[in-house]
Amino acid sequence: MPIEKAEIIYYDLIILIGGRKRPMCIKNIWCKKLLTSFLALVPVLLILTNTFAEQQPSAESIAQRIYDRDTSRDSHAIVLMKLIEKDGQSRVREMEIWRRDFGEFKKTLIRFNSPAEIRGTGFLTWENKSRDDDQYLFLPELRRSRRIVSSQKDQKFVNSDFTYEDMQRRRVEKDVHHLLGSKILSGFNCWVLESTPKPSAESQYEKFVALVTMDSYVPIQIDYYKHGRVVKRYTVFNLQKISGIWTDMVAEMADLRNQHRTVLEVQKISYNVNVDPNVFTVRNLEKY
Repeated sequence: MPIEKAEIIYYDLIILIGGRKRPMCIKNIWCKKLLTSFLALVPVLLILTNTFAEQQPSAESIAQRIYDRDTSRDSHAIVLMKLIEKDGQSRVREMEIWRRDFGEFKKTLIRFNSPAEIRGTGFLTWENKSRDDDQYLFLPELRRSRRIVSSQKDQKFVNSDFTYEDMQRRRVEKDVHHLLGSKILSGFNCWVLESTPKPSAESQYEKFVALVTMDSYVPIQIDYYKHGRVVKRYTVFNLQKISGIWTDMVAEMADLRNQHRTVLEVQKISYNVNVDPNVFTVRNLEKY
């Protein structure tokens, strides 16, 4: 393009955008067509911008999609739990996990198979609508289960980096949600969702900040805040779609205060296998 023509176009656009009143020096038909095309694009760009804003979900809707996402009717899994010390030393446990939907809520049973010192230990969770979830821990040496009360929810689950509170699904209405923006993590486009517990909702944490995949609504990183800083971080290292269900195949809960980590590795998982409802009773928990 000749330099003279380029200068004419440049100054004409400056005049057009700036809204100055002096006549534009449009000297040829080619330049007029360019400006006409530019003006025609303005409403299209405005429409696209508004459409994007309308398509951006609210923070509450993201939280609800996380809670409601498809996790199958029921499942059975074999999972390794690795407890890793700051110096790298680790202990490995194997556990089985059964889960089933009961209408609006879920029930989960965890049973440890190895090593010997923890074999038979069981953990049963029943979700509730109008009150906190019921949780029962069975220790084989005591031959009975005990109910985990609210004041114990901040205690560690079998000496891992998960607390009993972490073992629960968090209902949407317990928190105030804010959408902080978007971010790419491990190749996934994610929403950044901040959730702050309401005064009426008991929690050991001040807030949670989660990176949630835009296409599947799976939290692949959650930061847990206490005293104004991140104290724990949950990270999904391997997310796969198994039988149509997005599954955390390898995930870690890290305690940033003491550099201790708990890694969960799924060895085998089956969905929609008609798990017996009687599996999720206190009687069955204590049957071992």
